[in-house]
Amino acid sequence: MTPSVLGISHVSLSVADMDAAARFWTEVMGFETFVENPRFRFFIHRGARLAVLVSDHESAVRGTFDELRIGLDHLAFAVPDVESLRSWEQRLTALGVPNSGITETDGGHHLNLRAPDNLPLELFVMSASMLSSLGLAEPADAVARSNP
Repeated sequence: MTPSVLGISHVSLSVADMDAAARFWTEVMGFETFVENPRFRFFIHRGARLAVLVSDHESAVRGTFDELRIGLDHLAFAVPDVESLRSWEQRLTALGVPNSGITETDGGHHLNLRAPDNLPLELFVMSASMLSSLGLAEPADAVARSNP
């Protein structure tokens, strides 16, 4: 029998500049700072029930992220609907954060951007047909979390 998993606890990212990462996660993405110390910063988004930790590993991190190397490709954040995605697009534009603009595929609507150190993020609304094919009723059902 496989032991249970409740959901994602946190995402930990290696960054070259913890101050730039802190500004991005709080000012752009709306997370709040939970722990701040010289070794790492810990941010939480209570509504999403998600935490992001960043560390420069005592200033040892060099270079920028490249999704073409083995490991992480991108982080995708679920957004409830296209209207909310449009609000994100307006927010990013107002803050001067480069983004892809909203694109539509069979899977849903996507808005891509980069966090500091070139970390790729996606804001995503799953399409009704994709939700249906997965046996889900609404976009909130496609979020990795434990049942409240």
